[in-house]
Amino acid sequence: MEIMPDYKVMLIVFVVFIITMFMLNKFVFNPLISHMDKREQKVTSDLELVNKDDSELLKIEKEIQDILINAKTKAYEIKEQQIYEAKKLANEKIERIQLENKEKMESFMAKLQEDRETMKSDLRSSFGDIDSLIVAKIKNI
Repeated sequence: MEIMPDYKVMLIVFVVFIITMFMLNKFVFNPLISHMDKREQKVTSDLELVNKDDSELLKIEKEIQDILINAKTKAYEIKEQQIYEAKKLANEKIERIQLENKEKMESFMAKLQEDRETMKSDLRSSFGDIDSLIVAKIKNI
């Protein structure tokens, strides 16, 4: 028993195969490839968005660092200015108080000298009285 190819059956099988391939291509392969292409585009666009966000984030972080550096610099300058002004004010106050104390000391020394001179003159005038008392005491002896 020999198998003889039947050309009609072969033609029908070939036509069915071509129709099946066409149907698979139209309803399975093309939508699958289209979906895969869309997915790849979506992944690519998401990666670009992430990279863009990363670059924006780095830019914002750099701006924040610049702002912090400027703020620290300004704070240091303000602090130094306040310290300078406080020292200047304190030195002026010290000089004023020293001047007042010097004036008070000079006034006190002048008063002391005046009191000294007054006491000396009182003692000299008292010497005359003491001399007369001593002479009177000696005469009474």
